[in-house]
Amino acid sequence: MNFITLIATLVAVAPAVLGQLTINTPSNVVECEPTQLTWSGGQAPYYLSLVPGGQSSATPLEQLPTQNGNSYTWMVDLQAGVSFNVALKDSTGATAYSDIVTVQSGGSTSCSNSTVQGSTATSGGAGATCCCQCY
Repeated sequence: MNFITLIATLVAVAPAVLGQLTINTPSNVVECEPTQLTWSGGQAPYYLSLVPGGQSSATPLEQLPTQNGNSYTWMVDLQAGVSFNVALKDSTGATAYSDIVTVQSGGSTSCSNSTVQGSTATSGGAGATCCCQCY
């Protein structure tokens, strides 16, 4: 009898656990180079933004295009030294955040958004859009 109860409980809980919105923390984020953002769970469409590191309620540094799939290649247009979290919101309103990521220096700075420096945005930097070719 306990086995049947256990199975019934697992069947009831599984959809909630399997559908949980999760964003993977990108690694090796380099200025002016593409980086892959990936996530799982939730329900499309997905809304991606970059918020100042550790400040989930702050004005986003950048809003990325709405997505229907589970990945997006972003051309890193933030300057080296900028710390941020990737915020992901799905159509149900569920939100997930990556760990804090710091942009590393690359071989080029030609695509960097000069209004976002260090770990905070300067005037005009909030809500900046992709200044480079977004893939």
